[in-house]
Amino acid sequence: MAVLPKFLIMRKHPILPLRLNNDVLCIIHRDNYIDFITPCNEAGNYIMLIPYQGSYIETKPVEPIVWSNLSSIEVYALLRGELALYELSIRDGKVSYIRYRVNEEFLRGVSFHGNASNELLSVVDAILRNYIKSSFMIYTAYLRLITNGNVKFPGYREYIRGRVRIYSNDGLIIVRENSGDEARVSLVSTIEGIGNFTNVIMSLIRSSRVINETRFGRIGHSIKMLLDVFIPNNLLAAVKNGV
Repeated sequence: MAVLPKFLIMRKHPILPLRLNNDVLCIIHRDNYIDFITPCNEAGNYIMLIPYQGSYIETKPVEPIVWSNLSSIEVYALLRGELALYELSIRDGKVSYIRYRVNEEFLRGVSFHGNASNELLSVVDAILRNYIKSSFMIYTAYLRLITNGNVKFPGYREYIRGRVRIYSNDGLIIVRENSGDEARVSLVSTIEGIGNFTNVIMSLIRSSRVINETRFGRIGHSIKMLLDVFIPNNLLAAVKNGV
């Protein structure tokens, strides 16, 4: 099944050219907003993401979707640490748009195959930092990732319960469950563990090939399973650095 690509502009890659009949319209990143230039002779410099396949730095003009005399395209822009989605409509050379703030839903299907992996990591970092700014005291996340190998957390106390492994450190609990080559990871952190929380998430993302799902402010495992870490005489068997 064919999947539509996503287009992203940012400070380092600020120009997305659109081919409109005989003209080219350029969508330009301007730090905290986007601008439009037509006619445009600028060389393109943008990121193209093909879900579950790859992410690439591109230069060639993009063909928008055309309905009758209306052209449309969706463009993502990383503007001063905030990710925005612009739904653009172009008619008779005039551009109108609707802007939305975008969070972790952008990351679904992101593949790190290709030459734009560092740019994608900067987007992940911005989305994560915005989540942390908007939360208070308790921070949670759920990740489903196609990984490059077995996920490990050195220095953490490790427990096992069936197919699930639980890791704990000061202020941070991690629950990991593997299903084939997909790792499903829930994280719960207090304010004291926020540094480890962000480091572990970014480390997991860097070690992955594809992001199947990312949810901040949620977990994908039961609360009881997490609480069991702190309950004496529970059914967990410590396998490392026993308690």
